[in-house]
Amino acid sequence: MRETCLSYEKLAKRVNGRPDQIAKVHKILDEIRSDLTSETINRFGQMIDYTVGKLYDGINFELPKGLDFKKLSEENNIILVPNHQSHADYIGMSYVLWNEYRSTIYIAGGINLNIFPIGPLFRKSGCFFIRRSFNNDILYKLTLESYVYYLLVNKKTIEFFFEGGRSRTGKLLPPRFGFFSMILETYSQIKNPLPLLFIPVSISHEVVPEQKSHVRELDGKKKEKETSKGLLKIFKLMNKKLGTIHIKMNEPIVANTHYTDLKKATQDLAFECYRSVGKGMMVTPTSLLALIMLDEPNGAMIWESILAKSQHIIKYCEQYNVPVSSSLKGERLEKSMVISLDLQIENGKVKVIKAEKLGKVYYAIKEENRLELLYFKNTILHHFLVPGFIFSSWVYVFTGHIKDENDLKKFYLYQRKQMKYEFYLPTIKELYKLSLLIISDCLGRKVTDLSEVFNLTHLEAYSIAKKVGGFSRSYSHIHEGYYIGLLALKHFSDKPFTLEKFLQASKEIFEMEASHGRLIKYRESYSLPLLKNSMLYFENLKLIEKDHGEIIVVKKEEVGHLIEKYVTYLNELLTFNLKLEN
Repeated sequence: MRETCLSYEKLAKRVNGRPDQIAKVHKILDEIRSDLTSETINRFGQMIDYTVGKLYDGINFELPKGLDFKKLSEENNIILVPNHQSHADYIGMSYVLWNEYRSTIYIAGGINLNIFPIGPLFRKSGCFFIRRSFNNDILYKLTLESYVYYLLVNKKTIEFFFEGGRSRTGKLLPPRFGFFSMILETYSQIKNPLPLLFIPVSISHEVVPEQKSHVRELDGKKKEKETSKGLLKIFKLMNKKLGTIHIKMNEPIVANTHYTDLKKATQDLAFECYRSVGKGMMVTPTSLLALIMLDEPNGAMIWESILAKSQHIIKYCEQYNVPVSSSLKGERLEKSMVISLDLQIENGKVKVIKAEKLGKVYYAIKEENRLELLYFKNTILHHFLVPGFIFSSWVYVFTGHIKDENDLKKFYLYQRKQMKYEFYLPTIKELYKLSLLIISDCLGRKVTDLSEVFNLTHLEAYSIAKKVGGFSRSYSHIHEGYYIGLLALKHFSDKPFTLEKFLQASKEIFEMEASHGRLIKYRESYSLPLLKNSMLYFENLKLIEKDHGEIIVVKKEEVGHLIEKYVTYLNELLTFNLKLEN
């Protein structure tokens, strides 16, 4: 390994004739390298067999139709690019590929995980450790490149998490470019290499063991450093059930290795993987249950209503190619949703309310656990942006605020612009295409242009609203969060402020508004990521400017107009939903 690494041209030039530098390289390689062997992975597999059986209902592993991973890995340099939700992700992929194909993978992990006793175990099961920051340490950077070069030369399968860290919200994080660039750069130094394939992987969990710490961070608490004591807390989970881990491999992407601009090639590749992972995120029983129950401000629902909404959403998924876990297909749907609901009750997230006089049983997410369940809703919410946009636009069509095709297109673009800081998004072309397809399916006849919706009868328009109404409140917490952000801007309209002060004021405004119950209905309308994203949106609208670390409101009147717009929309959305339900 050392010999191959030191033959890497860029490193070789750096250390040539300098024994002290070579010694440093050896030391850095010892810090980075994996100790993976078939023997250790086999023992590790036996331990995971027990752990998975104890903690999980299993691992649901799905491949694209016709893909032969074993053959693919023999004929190509394979790079696996998954999203990152939990430390269990490190284990899941290794376990599946070893059990299915006796294939080993080398996983890029943060050096923060190299702590006893979990660090040596991860290292022996394929993890190699990378420092969080090394921009100014040229020797470290070149040594890391040389190790990646060594793995590629020896045709090892490499895995890295493109987001750079675990998502605290469930939403996909934008890709980090560093490791993509490093792989393309080192691959270019190999003589007669195999083709380079990147395989995006979508990972979803029914339960994330780190949920509670994620919620603390969303509420403003500092991230806790990984410690031996902290990681050993996982054994406390032995009395809980964590459901299923869902792993979906997506279609391989052939890397452009004949680029003239490394930066552009890196960014194109990273975003292609990001979009593929987004499209591949599966609707699972937990994410479906969270989507349905969180749409109700108090979460109280009877089982029949949960089941009916589940069937409606899965029908939509099947019709528009949204990936769904096998456990939600056909006759398995009802049983899987029962298991998912029971899991949340058993884990203390959902309470059972017996209304004896009504002869009914209601289920409600506990107020303190709504942000935990929002995590799972966020993993799939991007799949339902378009029907949500259609419903929102219909509210304005019915109230006369949207009068023609131009108004409708502007509203769509406005909605998309607002959501671009929150989610993986469809392109504008995809947005219009899917909108026309959904409207056509609702009407039972082909609609080729958005202008046609203004020629619909009142009954036809109402029927469309009814059919996409299942997604009518899916984004209400985001609209409420941005409304809270606007109220905070109004508060600071006459004086400069910092982001920290903005977040503090937003929390106080949220608590005050929520206690009145006029517009703010959702506990999840306040979280640090949501309010920080609202600031990016306000900056994009040029409502604010930054000056030496302070923020200044520069369009006070526009802030006032937007507040009125949100008030009108949230009120009319509530009224329109009540009409549909009645």
